[in-house]
Amino acid sequence: MNRTFLLLLFLLATPAVRAQTTSARLSGFVYDEAGSPLPGASVRIYQLGKATTAGERGQYELDVPAGTYYVAFSFVGYDRDSVQLNVTHLHTYTMRLRAAATTMEAVTVSARPGDEQVTQTETGLVTLQKKDLANLPYLLGELDPIRIIQLMPGIQTSGEGSTGFYVRGGAVDQNLMQLDHTTVYNPSHLFGFFSIFNGGTIESIDLYKGGIPSYYGGRLSSITNITTRQGSTDKVKGEGSIGLIATGLLLEGPLGKKKKASFMVAARRTYVDFFASGLRRLGALKQDINYYFYDLNVNFDYSLGPRDHLRLRSYTGQDDFRYNTSSTFKNTIDWRNTTASLSWLHTYNDNLYSELMVNTSLYDMSFGAAITTYAFNIKSDIRDWGFTYQVNQQQEKHTLAWGLTYTHHMLRPNNIYAYSEDVELSISPRIKLQGEEAALFINDKIRFSDKLEVNAGLRLSGYRQLGPFDRYVEDENMQVLDTLHYGRGKTIKQYGNLEPRLALRYSLSSSSSVKLSYDKTYQYLHQAPLSSVSLPLDIWVPSSSTIRPQSADQVSAGYFRNFRDNMFETSVVLYYKTMRQQLEYREGVIIGYSKGYNFDDNFVFGKGLSYGSELSIKKNGGKLHGQISYTLSHTTRKFDALNEGKSFTAKYDRLHDLSVLANYVVSPRWTVSCVFVYGTGNALNLPVARYIVQENVVNEYGERNAFRMPPYHRMDLAATYTVHKSDKFESSWIFSVYNVYNRRNPYYIYFETTGNLDDYELSTSIKQVSLFPIIPAVTYRLKF
Repeated sequence: MNRTFLLLLFLLATPAVRAQTTSARLSGFVYDEAGSPLPGASVRIYQLGKATTAGERGQYELDVPAGTYYVAFSFVGYDRDSVQLNVTHLHTYTMRLRAAATTMEAVTVSARPGDEQVTQTETGLVTLQKKDLANLPYLLGELDPIRIIQLMPGIQTSGEGSTGFYVRGGAVDQNLMQLDHTTVYNPSHLFGFFSIFNGGTIESIDLYKGGIPSYYGGRLSSITNITTRQGSTDKVKGEGSIGLIATGLLLEGPLGKKKKASFMVAARRTYVDFFASGLRRLGALKQDINYYFYDLNVNFDYSLGPRDHLRLRSYTGQDDFRYNTSSTFKNTIDWRNTTASLSWLHTYNDNLYSELMVNTSLYDMSFGAAITTYAFNIKSDIRDWGFTYQVNQQQEKHTLAWGLTYTHHMLRPNNIYAYSEDVELSISPRIKLQGEEAALFINDKIRFSDKLEVNAGLRLSGYRQLGPFDRYVEDENMQVLDTLHYGRGKTIKQYGNLEPRLALRYSLSSSSSVKLSYDKTYQYLHQAPLSSVSLPLDIWVPSSSTIRPQSADQVSAGYFRNFRDNMFETSVVLYYKTMRQQLEYREGVIIGYSKGYNFDDNFVFGKGLSYGSELSIKKNGGKLHGQISYTLSHTTRKFDALNEGKSFTAKYDRLHDLSVLANYVVSPRWTVSCVFVYGTGNALNLPVARYIVQENVVNEYGERNAFRMPPYHRMDLAATYTVHKSDKFESSWIFSVYNVYNRRNPYYIYFETTGNLDDYELSTSIKQVSLFPIIPAVTYRLKF
């Protein structure tokens, strides 16, 4: 650890070393005429075969040999432009593109050009643009970005019908999911079948699973930021879809005569509840079942001038499920996400810019049931607000980023309300937990030569638990002996940690490189895994005097090689990760009920270990293109209070994980796509025997998680037929089939017992519940 820290300080303090060969860096911004950034704009130097895409602030950079080049700039809906530049040392240039005369342009800007897989420093960065999302088969008519993330190597789905995923042996809560740099705590619709992210609103997705820059933190395993796009600054445009499950509409365009402002509004809603209501009136549906979800994105951009830009991003969405089998039984589940952020981007000069962002995130979950005269409801919610200030500076050999971030958390986990004949029952104390999370960071990408580039960073993070709060002093039987009261704003417990990050890339040739990275990460909020199925019942808890922050150390190394002018991209990455302060429930804890009066009495803590290899083969261009991803890995946990203190297989350990994505352009009108996934079944903790003791059935368990669910595999198909395509209007039909060969994948496992307990004659068998059979769908989409 000391050696690593000294190495980081040395790298951050070392001046740039001039290469033996003359090299240079071209950087700058791509804006429209009003001064609004154009994220995703293409910047190409055809003489060198080099290209890149502009980031979310419109910034770009290219490392090239010193010389004179024609640099081409392009963006969908804008006129292409090029300029001749004499690039020596650090050369900066800002391009302003003019909106095209037509409403639509039949140009597709590619995602990251293939050579960036070789030249970028990070070992575990996945960057996706809107084009990549279009290559994914539609799921019941919806284009879901999380589905394509789950197809990447090292990323494994958490189960049937789930938007959660595991990254390199980490739990679902160890992945930070952000929408426009604002945390989303539950990114799922329809019990995990869809994600909350509307594919039509997305500009880009960045997922870090290794070589994480120091300006990201808060989770152990991965960071995913989904950036929604700016509205059109040219003309009012729109797109819509009508499918079997949901319908959606998106509108965007400029505001004002000078077009300095733009907007984008996107809405989506299911109509399952309308169908169910009609079926009940016709007598075809006896039970009272209602379900719907909706979401709404509203974006606003305003250019204050050539150096200042305001950006507002907001989202709200809700799921609501009601199930009443009779007048005596009712069941409800609903959850809601809301995020909002306001950013001020200021450019000091072509080499220095900053962003100040204030944001908020809200999440609510409620689960209720009523049987005759008894009713209960479990509620959890999270309220976050905070800010981030980051400065970025471009130098000849350095790309610097530094700043600070702050978040105030308010959590009310697992508050239970119970009633019997309208009389409220006292089940457990209701709590409200508050805390502050903050970090200072500095990151420097150092270009020593054309072959060697190092990305070094340091993050100082901390967490402080705040009052008001009551800590109950209990005896060994969980009986309260005393109460310690902490007043409002009083510090109860605080933590501070250093998180060094280091990534290195060495180019073996123009088409191959090797990379190494080390990541130290800490996590101050934790999710308590209540269930093994994809229901929104898991609760979040903060660090406290009992729950210490989780931490992880990860080392990864990879070899990256492209073939045939980047038509084929291949990579092999190895990783080794250790984790501490992993969280599990104590043995015998019942969902919804605390074993003691303190919220953190129910947990035990241990260590985790994960290691594996990731293989990726990707084909770009041509009529047939796609990707094959394979991960071979092993993940274990070790808790002193579980499994007699012996190491055991983690429930989400997956030895083999394979995904295949293929797209074929049959003709200008027809495109077909296919996805196939295969994975080793999740580990299960099942009893090895059952006994009847005093007329009660007693389970006996052996090694923890010694059983496996059957392997998970599935194939999805989709075909798109373009009916009409012109500059002003485009329409298409999308036909899709989920689970083509009707594989009955396990959703969960349960025991079915038959016989007579009085006669001591019982037979127990394991039953599997499957969720989704073959599901065909058709969707009509249009753009105007």
